[in-house]
Amino acid sequence: MGILFLVCCAFSNGYSQNQSVSGRITDEATGEPLFGVNVIVKGTLNGVSSDLNGNYSIKNVTPENILMFSYMGFTDQEIRIGNTTEINVILIPSVDQLDELVIVGYGTKKKRNLTGAIVSVGSEDIDKSNLQDPISILQGRAAGVQVTSNSGAPGGGMSIKVRGNSSLNSGNSPLYVVDGVPIESSSLSSLNGSENFGLNPLADINPGDIQSIEILKDAASTAIYGSRAANGVVLITTKRGISGKAQVDLNISSGVSEIPRRLSVLNASQYRQVILDSYRNMDNPVTPNGIILDSLNPKNNGDVDWQKELLRIAPQNKIDLSVRGGTDDLKYAWSSSFLDQDGIILNSNYKRVTTRLNVDFKVSEKVTFGQSISYTNGVNNRINAGGTGNLSVIRELLVRPPIFAAYLPDGSYNGYQFGRRNPIGLAELATHLNKSNRVIGNQYVEYNILESLKLRSNLNLDYTSIKEDEFIPSTLDYREGYNSGSVRSINNLTWGNETFLSFNKQLGESHNLSALAGLSFQDWKYERVGLDGMFFSSDNITTLNGAGTISNQEVNITTEHSMLSYFGRVSYDYKGKYLFEANLRADGSSRFGEDQRFGYFPSAAVAWRFSDEAFLKNVDLLNDAKLRLSVGQTGNESIGNYTSRGEFMVGANYLDYSGAAPSVMPNSGLTWETTTQYNGGLDLSFLNNRLTFNADVYLKITEDLLYNVPIPRTTGFSYVTQNIGSIENKGIELSLNSRNLVGDFKWETNFNISANRNQIKELPENLLTNGFIQNGDFHILKEGLPIGTFYGYKFNGVYSRDEDNVNQVTNGALGQQFKGGDPIWDDVNGDNIIDENDKQIIGDATPDFFGGINNTFSYKGLSLGVFLQFSYGNDIYSEINHQRNSVVRYNNLSTDALDRWREQGDVTNFPKPVSDDPLRSDSRVQSRWVEDGSYIKLKNINIRYRFPDNMVDNLGMRKLEVYASALNVLTWTHYTGFDPDVNSYSGLREGIDEGSYPQSRTIMLGLNIGF
Repeated sequence: MGILFLVCCAFSNGYSQNQSVSGRITDEATGEPLFGVNVIVKGTLNGVSSDLNGNYSIKNVTPENILMFSYMGFTDQEIRIGNTTEINVILIPSVDQLDELVIVGYGTKKKRNLTGAIVSVGSEDIDKSNLQDPISILQGRAAGVQVTSNSGAPGGGMSIKVRGNSSLNSGNSPLYVVDGVPIESSSLSSLNGSENFGLNPLADINPGDIQSIEILKDAASTAIYGSRAANGVVLITTKRGISGKAQVDLNISSGVSEIPRRLSVLNASQYRQVILDSYRNMDNPVTPNGIILDSLNPKNNGDVDWQKELLRIAPQNKIDLSVRGGTDDLKYAWSSSFLDQDGIILNSNYKRVTTRLNVDFKVSEKVTFGQSISYTNGVNNRINAGGTGNLSVIRELLVRPPIFAAYLPDGSYNGYQFGRRNPIGLAELATHLNKSNRVIGNQYVEYNILESLKLRSNLNLDYTSIKEDEFIPSTLDYREGYNSGSVRSINNLTWGNETFLSFNKQLGESHNLSALAGLSFQDWKYERVGLDGMFFSSDNITTLNGAGTISNQEVNITTEHSMLSYFGRVSYDYKGKYLFEANLRADGSSRFGEDQRFGYFPSAAVAWRFSDEAFLKNVDLLNDAKLRLSVGQTGNESIGNYTSRGEFMVGANYLDYSGAAPSVMPNSGLTWETTTQYNGGLDLSFLNNRLTFNADVYLKITEDLLYNVPIPRTTGFSYVTQNIGSIENKGIELSLNSRNLVGDFKWETNFNISANRNQIKELPENLLTNGFIQNGDFHILKEGLPIGTFYGYKFNGVYSRDEDNVNQVTNGALGQQFKGGDPIWDDVNGDNIIDENDKQIIGDATPDFFGGINNTFSYKGLSLGVFLQFSYGNDIYSEINHQRNSVVRYNNLSTDALDRWREQGDVTNFPKPVSDDPLRSDSRVQSRWVEDGSYIKLKNINIRYRFPDNMVDNLGMRKLEVYASALNVLTWTHYTGFDPDVNSYSGLREGIDEGSYPQSRTIMLGLNIGF
């Protein structure tokens, strides 16, 4: 903003000293006052800047003078003074905001000069989302970024992929950097009960503190972070201080959540009839267990809707308080937040207290010092919501028979029955508590050696301390006096130093050159202590000193590793028309052997702003057009800390002597997993910047995959980590931003859509069985197929009559023939035998495309935002639907069972229920449970009203705003589970629904006050 002032000074030609003009300058989009707007009398030296409240006053002007109003990111305005003494101005944001600064690795760049693929989510979108963690905010808002929910529980896990899966064994999550601090983003939770994932560590960050989130996607953007950037980089920048009078903001919100849909289940009468049928359908029919039929027994006389008992309307409340202010030499931003969020399942709750202080202190004209420090205290009262087994609340509330009463006549819980636990007891009596404390801090000193040369050094840390307690009382078990408990204490510290020189110089009028060179060191240390206990003397004594048996000492571990890095970048542009950038990072990791310790990750990018060429100068519709091309390499070092050296396992005791035995075979030849990425991009801006379009196409090839290769156990080991195979990702990303209507009534649209095609290109022959690797129960890894491919038997319906099995197909070579009411399996090889040779591809968890669309409507102080998110073409393996349509272990069934096969001639797709089915119809991985997971979700509706400035001024406030929002309002989908936005695993086993904690619909009301 100072540049324009100096330029105007250069054209000074004097002015008359007659009158003064004052007024207020506000933002058209938000109505907020703008601080620091340049107000200059055109052609003179006379100029001022607006204050914190947007007010300005300029003296010595004449009616003929023209005032120039300019502010970065907004369209300049010129207004002739005339005979007035008050001119209020509303500045209109520049849609493309090409001069806006975007955060990149170790610095900032103007958006117009970007050569890489970077997407940014600003504070306005973050604030209006009313979500409680940064990952959820990105869902549907960033092209190329796919976010899936592992759990709808407060503080629950999320999975995020940037441009697909790039690794088989070494993680696919991006690197997260908060205010320059590379932070721990993997779950540190050790006691996760029946679930296959942990808590969301990014839930420790209060979204209200965030200024912007940038996602670096291509190698040109990420290579500066080297070995940790193969899966993209997420840069989170928090709000910092400003010069002027302190701004105090108070944001209070309150709301309620509920489940959007309930699943159908049988009532007691219907259930008993299915069980009777299942016994009649046996080859040798028998009478069911008498308990099932005995409706007079107080344990079995219920007709319980377990969903009604367990699912509730859950309140949540949040308070954010912040203060920002300072002087030209000292700027500060302080904030605190309290969140109290109940889950929609009984007895689940998350409480979070955060506080943050950002300070920037100008010691002298050459030296600046600053710091960012945040503290989070979280208490997550978890429940075993998802996953397999009878400790899963979701599974139990769907499959526990309705005939089992919830309570006994004396008011106690009716406990374990026929392999099914009481889900109310699981929620209310079992302890599953996670307490955490986290500090993320950064201190920096910056020295301006020359006007164009700076030296900066950062010292950063991320420290997390976790205490976890788990206790299962005997009242939930079938064994008398059998109870169990566990405790874990975890400390995780990562700290580092980054020191770098940055050079930025304009050479003449046409050439701009910048360079960066630095080194960094980072160290990680993880400690875990804990024990398990059984046979506690009382269910009221849950600490380990009450346990009769102590076990699992091997959970006590300490691991650490470190990394030394050198990095550099050179950027050049000619008149902003031809741009070039090159990066190089060298990472040395203690995880690899001495011969392979260092990996080298280069990138190069060019861009051509062809809209500045002479042949387009007269095209009025086109405001800006740029073509980008880049290529580069990034790496992945996400293996065990001591894998290359080998590991030992303690506990191999002999008699009374402790011992240790080798557990991981060493491989000193291990090297880096390397991803090479090619990217082409096009940026266009039309119609006076009212319409902007961005497109990127990319190709990612990952080689030297780090994978745990099975080896003969005669070696003394079960696997050895090796570099094997390759994976390819290629795709296209499109985004369109439009200002459809301007004026008093405004309408803006932001749309993005992405498509990624993943394919395994190469796997070693010695790893393959029948041409593939079995990846868990439901997936395979095979050359030519994507990660997330489902493999099993294809279900073709149900035999209506015995004689419909015209080919006399049998269950195995020596098994019995399929009859009326049995499933029809696809006989792939046509041998009339259903066995392992008939397994085939039955689905793919990868979507064909995904994205989001956001529409914002506003009229004066009133605004309405409507955000939709979508995914198309992905399949879900609904293991939870399998479980609730299976009579195994007396499970309750869905109401689909009302259409089951009952007698010869029935036409249905629901097979006859058979107790102890010899055909294994229930236990097969099969296409019957593969469902279309496509959906369109009305993710967010946000209504806000900002009270008029004159009214707010009379109240002594800076701003006053009320708002209401609704999250997960409606979902259009064919999926029959709770929610298609689901993944019960956090790794490569994608698209599985084993009964995850459901997503909730949330209604929020809020008040935003500024002083």
